[in-house]
Amino acid sequence: MKTSEWLKKYDIRLKKGLGQNFLSNSTVSHEIVKKSEIDENDVIIEIGTGNGILTEEIAKKAKKVITFEIDERLKPLLEERFEGSKNVEIHFEDFLNTDLSKFKDIPKLKYIANIPYYISSKILEKIFEESPKFEYAIFMFQKEFGQRLMAKSKKSYSPLSIFVQTYCTVERIMDVSKNNFIPIPKVDSVILKFNPVYKYVEEIDPKDFMKFVHICFSKRRKTIKNNLKEIIPDTEKYLTEVQIDPSSRPEDIPLETYIQLYKKLLGRRGAKKGF
Repeated sequence: MKTSEWLKKYDIRLKKGLGQNFLSNSTVSHEIVKKSEIDENDVIIEIGTGNGILTEEIAKKAKKVITFEIDERLKPLLEERFEGSKNVEIHFEDFLNTDLSKFKDIPKLKYIANIPYYISSKILEKIFEESPKFEYAIFMFQKEFGQRLMAKSKKSYSPLSIFVQTYCTVERIMDVSKNNFIPIPKVDSVILKFNPVYKYVEEIDPKDFMKFVHICFSKRRKTIKNNLKEIIPDTEKYLTEVQIDPSSRPEDIPLETYIQLYKKLLGRRGAKKGF
């Protein structure tokens, strides 16, 4: 059945407050799974089962799908759709409240999801900070949000960009038109692949580093020198030592340089954390 038919059968009206824009084109879900290169040994965690259109495609390829859905109104729909599907495990609970350590013994853990915009940042933060090691994560976001995650400099570049790129390299997989969803959202979507990069999180304390980055971006229109002067008395000398022009703006400084700045500041403080 089509997405609209499933929803009509169970008299389900989607809630804007839950960010419910359900994928309605099975061709798109098939293409997502194809590009994900799932094999029979993979265990996939899906966040937001929705009407199950993507879950169904993943289950055709993966060893197991562990999927989370917060809206219990969808329970009868999903129970019917996956009746007899032994490799689909549905949890009607909030993924943000889930203890991810229980997945630590899964050898080939991957994430795939169409994430509601209003909790995109929270889900990324939870996975990067709490998840056991995973092979990759493939997520669908609103296009503008995705551009911010991929940005390396200039207008879209932000603490969010740096946060994500501290943990992962980000790769654009495909764009998805808004016409492939019910109800039709106002903007198009993009699918991104996150490949973990553990070297940075082994070198620094990510949470403390991000406090530092937020200070650097505290006034975007000001120079990096201006933003750091409250925590570094000899700011200009400090920046010059790591070959940064004190007149640079926060959006002009790449991730690697921010890490150098942070390490140098810790060196000056005797590796003391906190700002």
